[in-house]
Amino acid sequence: MLIRFAVTLLAAAFGAGLPLAIANAQTIAQPATSDVPIPLGTTESLRPDRLVIRGGVMVSGRGTPGTGRAAPPEGPVDIVVENGRIVDIIPIDPVSVASGLSEQATGDLIIDATGKYVLPGLFDLHAHIPAIDRAGDDAIAYSFRLWLGHGVTTLRDAGTGAGLERMTEQRRLSEAHQIVAPRIRLHKRWPNTGRVGGAGHTPDEARRLVREFRDQGADGIKVSHGPGHYPDVLAAIADEAAELEMDGVMVDLKVSETDARIASEAGVVSIEHWYGVPDAALPGTQNFPTDYNYLDELVRFRLAGYLWKEAVEYPDALSDVIDGMIEEGTAWVPTFQIYEANLDFMRVVTLPWRDRFVHPAILEEWRPQAGVHASFHSEWKTADEIAWKENYRHWMKWVYEFWSRGGLLGLGSDSGSQQSLYGFGLVRELELMQQAGIHPLDVIKIATTNSAKVMGLEEDLCGIRFGCVADLIVVDGNPIDNFKVLYGGGFAYYGTDREGEGGVVWTIKDGEVFDAQALLREAEWYVEQGRQ
Repeated sequence: MLIRFAVTLLAAAFGAGLPLAIANAQTIAQPATSDVPIPLGTTESLRPDRLVIRGGVMVSGRGTPGTGRAAPPEGPVDIVVENGRIVDIIPIDPVSVASGLSEQATGDLIIDATGKYVLPGLFDLHAHIPAIDRAGDDAIAYSFRLWLGHGVTTLRDAGTGAGLERMTEQRRLSEAHQIVAPRIRLHKRWPNTGRVGGAGHTPDEARRLVREFRDQGADGIKVSHGPGHYPDVLAAIADEAAELEMDGVMVDLKVSETDARIASEAGVVSIEHWYGVPDAALPGTQNFPTDYNYLDELVRFRLAGYLWKEAVEYPDALSDVIDGMIEEGTAWVPTFQIYEANLDFMRVVTLPWRDRFVHPAILEEWRPQAGVHASFHSEWKTADEIAWKENYRHWMKWVYEFWSRGGLLGLGSDSGSQQSLYGFGLVRELELMQQAGIHPLDVIKIATTNSAKVMGLEEDLCGIRFGCVADLIVVDGNPIDNFKVLYGGGFAYYGTDREGEGGVVWTIKDGEVFDAQALLREAEWYVEQGRQ
């Protein structure tokens, strides 16, 4: 593989096709420093036999089992990776060095993480990989660079909008380290239509369709509307997926016959967003106006802003709902940031990274228009934003309550829909988790080892520990103090004299090393080409 990092030392080491260990046993990796956009496909990865991340402050992503409590930072440490796994973690703080028990590690490739933080790779449990026609022929590669550029090493695709056949091949290539991409798990979307016979309307049809999706390459099932929300059908989907040892069912309950209590008892793996949780606490129907129409998205989302206000009138019932989810082991993936346009539409449509990193075809979709899902803000009122701000206050309180009682929270952004961009939306979700009252260390645990557990990958993706798969990110700054340092493209300190600092410097997936900021500049170049 031709390595094209913007650094002479690495180019020299690999130019002759020699193993890095032979060419230079102490090669120091340096990220590219230019902020000029570079063509898509320029930057490829490094896969040294022995990688050392030297001198960083480690946030392990681990903590006390059965609780939300996370382990504190430790540093400086040297983290040693061989064959894609962590094989040593060496404390090199003054006390450890003085004791004679620590010795600085050596390797084929050294990443100098002095003054930086090292975290496990981040998960996005609710991702929407773009369809190939959504933003040009390389839309998928563009999105992968944005995710990796923000430290996201694992995606759970919520509906395979890019097509299951295409994405199973992308998943294979990612696993083989043949493309620049995060780790991918694919959840096939259940048919939303209620008009087509044979499309999962009955339990027997549902079981047949789950087997069909599995044979097509789906890792799991995403249910978001339609016949999949019939309680008996959802139970059959979840049961068949479990029988086939798939990743299970993620469910967006919306306003349907199934609420969080029914879905949890049916055996779904995770409840997305928040629909179904407050509904389950109401003694009757939400107080809809007499002309309410679910298929009018403006009306639906406007009225959704009042649901938590009604539900909190029944705190004991709400408490029973979340206790039931915890007892059944059902995870909750809130996706706070995807609804932020409802709180302040002007803020979201003027975010500073839109001009540089959002493809113009996607920007066009984000303009309010009736024919595009979630582009409903054609008449969004001050009263709507006020109602949604109150909605968030109650929603966050009960998410915190769920987490504090030992519930399994996962982190997802829903990026790729509404006004949310791959990678950037995930960092914003971290910020909103903190706003909900969760300590930043615990938020990192939620975004890493918790989310691995939701996906059933906790045995290998177990944070920073001996034997765990080496999914790691090196961050220029302290994310525990300020999650904004994770924003790429120079936006960590936007509008200040420190603009250009911060960001994820290196993203490491299964021992494969990516120059995170270089990948973002490739995405920026792709956006420029789209404009032209």
